[in-house]
Amino acid sequence: MVAPDQEAVRLPAIEGQVDVDRSAAVRRKLSCQCIDPTGLLTPRDTGEVLTPFGTELRAYRGVRYSGAENDWEVCPLGVFRLSKSSITENNTGSPIIQLEAYDRARTIARDKFKTPYTIATDTNAMDALKAIVKMTFPDCAFDTITSTVTTTAPLLYDAGSDPWEAVAFLARSMGCEAYFDVEGRLAVLPPHDPNALPSPDFTYVEGQNSTMLELGKEFNDEGIYNGVIVTGESIGDQLPPVRGEAWDDNPTSPTYRFGPYGEVPLPITDNLAKTEEQCIAIAKAQLALILGAASKLAITCTVNPSYECGDIVRVKRAKSKVDGLYSVEAFSVPLRAMTQALTLREQRPTP
Repeated sequence: MVAPDQEAVRLPAIEGQVDVDRSAAVRRKLSCQCIDPTGLLTPRDTGEVLTPFGTELRAYRGVRYSGAENDWEVCPLGVFRLSKSSITENNTGSPIIQLEAYDRARTIARDKFKTPYTIATDTNAMDALKAIVKMTFPDCAFDTITSTVTTTAPLLYDAGSDPWEAVAFLARSMGCEAYFDVEGRLAVLPPHDPNALPSPDFTYVEGQNSTMLELGKEFNDEGIYNGVIVTGESIGDQLPPVRGEAWDDNPTSPTYRFGPYGEVPLPITDNLAKTEEQCIAIAKAQLALILGAASKLAITCTVNPSYECGDIVRVKRAKSKVDGLYSVEAFSVPLRAMTQALTLREQRPTP
């Protein structure tokens, strides 16, 4: 735990879980129960360290090796801004403090533009994105690509509008997704390319030493697209609108555009795209995020705290007729329990 005055305090957690969802605007959420054996941290009034007025929580999960009292190995699970705390007490022991917290994206979303905000013409999209983030977190660290995308006309945001939505829009225009990683850095990166992966990040194969304990499979076409059509309005340069498309062009795919599934496109308008090539790049990046979503797996396995959404895993289970590559779309990391849940999307090579 890091207080608003930057004092770090170790807070023992007795139960809890980090939930991570790639489709959520705020990717990471922490819920945990803690104890305060000394009573010094239990809040008495608003504004104290365990009330939601600036405190950040840093969650970890790790192992302690036998035979060595201080030999620990831990994995960070995220940096979270405290949003809710509650206290319960009975006659059996110390009060239990229930905490809820979210990653830094929620803090940016709540820090609305106080006045109309303008991104000037010819501003680099990555520079514009970082400037918005630094309005809330001046010392924020970044993990980003280099982008040549620039604005073709001023981008105007009304007072009271959501800065995180502006960040997500700028990231999408560069063919990326934006999220805060486990170290609290803002990552602005393209989705993993399954065509370029030499091997999956992790493998779940049935057998005597399998760490996969349970598997469920679902097929659903609700909200499932097999193509993306991006229209670039090219505002400000008086050029005609441009257009780019990306489709599931794999004849062996169940969502093949010319197969029985038909064409189900996702339309996107992007006023930073001013060439056909930029539209196609955006369309391909978005298609990589949605292709294969009609086929999902839900598995229960032993805990791997190092996952990030977008990681690629191989799953093989003969009786369920599962053998393929899947991307991690959502998962949980319990702070104490020994199993976790993963939601996986079938990973298909992009055209």
